[in-house]
Amino acid sequence: MKTGEIYWVNLDPTIGDEIKKKRPVIVVNGGHEKHLKLAIVVPVTAWNSYWEKNPFFVTLEANPDNGLHKKSAVDCFQIRAVSHKRFVEKIGETSNHEIDLIKKSIALILDIEPEHCE
Repeated sequence: MKTGEIYWVNLDPTIGDEIKKKRPVIVVNGGHEKHLKLAIVVPVTAWNSYWEKNPFFVTLEANPDNGLHKKSAVDCFQIRAVSHKRFVEKIGETSNHEIDLIKKSIALILDIEPEHCE
């Protein structure tokens, strides 16, 4: 697993407002397989115009490279570590520009200076 790859992942079971069910996620850190079988991911969800000005969401347009079938949003606030066992199949990849936007959003959430994420 590499940063920027998109996979179908089974996120159940969940609790409360955690994002649920089988859905696409973007790997932001493939982990260190030698030590841990975990990857840091952000989930992809259906686009909602309400999120357009929300800095925690990054818009993804569907295209053959990313394997998405409709306009979507990356919910960077729901960043989480997931076991490699949750991964079902790879469906595509994001662009370098999209990964940069995702990293900047995560930096904002974690109160890290975004210029340190390029």
